[in-house]
Amino acid sequence: MQYRGFDNPAADDDPELAQARIFLDELEKHVVKLTRRLQTAPTPEARQTIGAELSAVRRYVDRLHHRFPGIAPAHPFRGSPPGASAL
Repeated sequence: MQYRGFDNPAADDDPELAQARIFLDELEKHVVKLTRRLQTAPTPEARQTIGAELSAVRRYVDRLHHRFPGIAPAHPFRGSPPGASAL
């Protein structure tokens, strides 16, 4: 059976953990998009709206890390904005 988003899941991998990894990866991609949109937002209102969404997405990422302490993103620095330190 083929699962969308799974490259090659291990048979012994916890399904919740596997799903959390995929969701974390998608959230990190969304953080990058929102960060780019925030940098080019045309109005203060647009920046405020995007900033609020970005804060919410970051809270979801934090919650996933809290719920699954050992979870690691597939691409560790993908969520960093361009030019940000990799530390």
